[in-house]
Amino acid sequence: MENLMGRAFNLSNTMAMLSRLIETILTWLLAFTIVPLTFGQQKDFVKLWDAKILGMDKISTDGKENVFITDKQGYLYQYNAKGESINQLATSLSAPLTHLDAFKTVNIFLFSSPLQRFEILDRFLNPIISKSIAEAGVFGWISQASLGNNNSLWVYDESDLNLKKVNLNNNELQQAQAINTIIQDDELEIILLIERYNLLFLQVAGEGIYIFDNQANFIEKISLSANNSAIIDGDFIYAIINDQLVKTNYLTKVSKSIALPTAKTYNRLALSNQQLILANEKGVSVFERPKNF
Repeated sequence: MENLMGRAFNLSNTMAMLSRLIETILTWLLAFTIVPLTFGQQKDFVKLWDAKILGMDKISTDGKENVFITDKQGYLYQYNAKGESINQLATSLSAPLTHLDAFKTVNIFLFSSPLQRFEILDRFLNPIISKSIAEAGVFGWISQASLGNNNSLWVYDESDLNLKKVNLNNNELQQAQAINTIIQDDELEIILLIERYNLLFLQVAGEGIYIFDNQANFIEKISLSANNSAIIDGDFIYAIINDQLVKTNYLTKVSKSIALPTAKTYNRLALSNQQLILANEKGVSVFERPKNF
């Protein structure tokens, strides 16, 4: 009888140990199943519309979900959120653009470094300002330019390696910052200069984004290996890196990513509240913006 009770006790212990082992194995399997989803997970992208534009160059969006596209001949195309073509303009900049920005909604900024000219359009694509950089009071070689607050213009002058802010009301220089005292590189490839939320973002290809206040005082650098222009949206920097959409909080420095659709290779990016716009030289694909991204 005692032997029978002992065997029953041992069997009970064995079953308990086996149950704990199975529970542990399931816990580990669940962990390894979940962890990859937070690092470059593949999402189901919902495509809304496409637009084929050969020689597609720059893209931007405004606060009303309109999408603006330029080609390498300087033509500007406007689409609404449904993908309907609602406007087209042969700009005075009959050349590839260096910068296109429709963020302010009430106006659209265009800059061509090869021509050393910029243009500001109203929301109906009517020209408001069309000037050479020299006419704005800057006499150097400008590789990047961006519209600032209070009718100002930010430029990066390669002739003296200075970041400058010009008042477009009187063409007077307001600020100047020597970039070579901050970035120790004489051959900088600056691919983005843009003002957002009273901050200025300067992107160096393959290196990162340098953040300044609106008086051109350097604040910090965010490392970013992207070779294409990033997007600033709220407290986040978005960029395409190795077929991933990378989102970095420039306040906390925390990053996460999602894998982009693999049907095409994309190297241009824009965002609106509801849409994710991806593009290459042949056209654009517009998707629903992934939730929480």
